[in-house]
Amino acid sequence: MDKREDKKLEAFIDKLMEEAPLESPSVDFTQKVLHKLEADAQQEVFQYKPLVSGKMLSGVSIAFVALLVFIGAQLGMDSRQGWFASIHMDAWFQTDWQWVDQYTSSKIMVYAILLFGFMFFVQVGWLKKQMDQTLG
Repeated sequence: MDKREDKKLEAFIDKLMEEAPLESPSVDFTQKVLHKLEADAQQEVFQYKPLVSGKMLSGVSIAFVALLVFIGAQLGMDSRQGWFASIHMDAWFQTDWQWVDQYTSSKIMVYAILLFGFMFFVQVGWLKKQMDQTLG
């Protein structure tokens, strides 16, 4: 815009402002606002109530421990008694790492893993910086 148009626009706005009446709040405006704030402050705040009470959780925990002690006393903890005899836990703890000896990976896969790892850590740093700026 050139200077003439700016002056015309400014004159027009000044004329509108002179014609517009000044509005003032009502006499009891402050009292109404304070009354509204007091009414909002007195509303009950939502309080968290757990679904299961602490007494109930304690009772369930004690009952569970008592059940474990009872089963242990009845069946015994020897692996050759009761239903423990059918569980073969030795196979669970044997590690078989022979597949690692035959495993080979291509260079492209190694580069891709390194690139995605680098991108992940850059993104985590960037997101932390953004969160610090937003929240702090």
